[in-house]
Amino acid sequence: MWKRLPLWAKIIIGMALGLIWGMIATRTGLNKFTLDWIKPWGTIFLKLLKLIAVPLIFVSLVKGISSLTDITKLSRIGIKTVAYYMASTLIATTFGLFLVNTVEPGNTFPEEKRAEFMAKWQGTIDESQLLAESGDRSPLRFIVDIVPDNIISAMGDNSQMLQIIFFAILFAVAMILVKESQVRTVKFIFDGLNDIIIKIIELIMLFAPYGVFALLAGVVVDFAGDTDIFIALGKYFVTVLVGLLLLII
Repeated sequence: MWKRLPLWAKIIIGMALGLIWGMIATRTGLNKFTLDWIKPWGTIFLKLLKLIAVPLIFVSLVKGISSLTDITKLSRIGIKTVAYYMASTLIATTFGLFLVNTVEPGNTFPEEKRAEFMAKWQGTIDESQLLAESGDRSPLRFIVDIVPDNIISAMGDNSQMLQIIFFAILFAVAMILVKESQVRTVKFIFDGLNDIIIKIIELIMLFAPYGVFALLAGVVVDFAGDTDIFIALGKYFVTVLVGLLLLII
């Protein structure tokens, strides 16, 4: 029966079982067991997702763009993509601001807990320094930041995804401009790489139900006794669902 279930159903079951296990663990003294033997599998799942992100983006972009035979098609696709992105972002932002100001999901979270969590996760970032630096930036700084000075270094940092996308587009455009006979082998290589990466993703997603189970079990145990955070997260979850439904409609 388990094998016949679709992946999304398995993931939902894994999430539910993770919540149930976390609540049982906090009441039966299995906190340490959960943190030592179950939560690490959730961390491994997250690492696997991060592991495949850069290869997936780079290879799929190069394969998709290089398959175009006419460079003018790329400019038309680019203009349409940017226009669609700006329009959908404007609509999504409008819905998001309306819902978050109407529902206010964070209001159920106590002020003292909010200060405690901010102090815990904020680290040593100097916000005043960041604001001062942002005020001195050139209006074109975002374009400068998109262009990498070392693509190998950028590929080793998932936060530099825009730089990876820029290099992938540049690489693919160059492939289009070069004679077909000179890049035929490279195209075959990227076709093969794309198939391999898709298969890796399929293998990783087979582990997804167990990964989300471990993640949620660890989260419940980590925040044992802090019921306020779960109420706030529940309201946030419902708010996101409503926003997504509005965006789909």
